[in-house]
Amino acid sequence: MNEQPEYNNEEEAEVAQILAMTRSMAAVNKVQEALAKQRLLPSLEDCEDCGEEIPKERQLAIRGVTRCIYCQELLERKGRT
Repeated sequence: MNEQPEYNNEEEAEVAQILAMTRSMAAVNKVQEALAKQRLLPSLEDCEDCGEEIPKERQLAIRGVTRCIYCQELLERKGRT
């Protein structure tokens, strides 16, 4: 006689929360890995979107920077990184 475990809404809610947290943590790890790789690359002198010069201070402050402040802000407002 195989007994099936009983589930209740509280347990299912806990499992759903754990799955959501796991997915969130995986997304955060993915972004952290991308940023770590970016820091290994040299900063660009000109913005990859508009072609304007990226100030030297920005290049030094953000290792591997590829966009000017204006283009980066536009990108972030659109919900992308």
